[in-house]
Amino acid sequence: MMKIGVISGLSREVECFNKIPLQTRKFYTCSGVGPERAEKAARDFIDAGATALMSFGVAGGLSEVASAGTVVLADAVINGQQVYNTDKAWHSRLFSALWDKCPLITGLVAGMDRMVPTSSEKQELFKITKALCCDMESHAMARVAASKQVPFSIIRAISDPYDRDVPSWVLRNLTPTGGVRITALSLQALRRPSSWGKLAGLSRESNRAFKNLGRVALSLGPSLQF
Repeated sequence: MMKIGVISGLSREVECFNKIPLQTRKFYTCSGVGPERAEKAARDFIDAGATALMSFGVAGGLSEVASAGTVVLADAVINGQQVYNTDKAWHSRLFSALWDKCPLITGLVAGMDRMVPTSSEKQELFKITKALCCDMESHAMARVAASKQVPFSIIRAISDPYDRDVPSWVLRNLTPTGGVRITALSLQALRRPSSWGKLAGLSRESNRAFKNLGRVALSLGPSLQF
């Protein structure tokens, strides 16, 4: 029986598990950007027999303590007035497996229905929620898990910190299934030579996040510490 459904926004996030042989895994993965796809994936996983869910991927930083590459192991996710707590026992095992493998902090994640691309929006969201980071899938997954009484966990690495703006034209080149339109992104970058410095910074920070996510995936192993 499949035990764990892992929900990510981007296909690159799913690829962090590639070094774990398929035949040993006690989890399945899927990717798709946004809360609607995350909610559908969560329901599909549970209908298929999953007994736990995990949100795994990158996130936008909201706090100065959440620097690029830092891994956030969530205690809970907040969406509006709703707060969904992660499973305490699983959280404890995850922390024990990860604390010495990468920069790791624990705290609150903010679940958003849209991108939060600018530093001013991020800092305003932090004032309201006190969350360390934000993403668009965790709250939708958590809502389904809570309704079905299924334990869940959230692991997110910071790809763009609280003081970093992400240009809207970059975000528009994400596909709904979590891929990147490389050709279109490159052509638009060529038309904006003044943006190359910012893009290089974004790339460095994103690569730091994915490098640490890869370490996390290996440290979690085939059972994801569940």
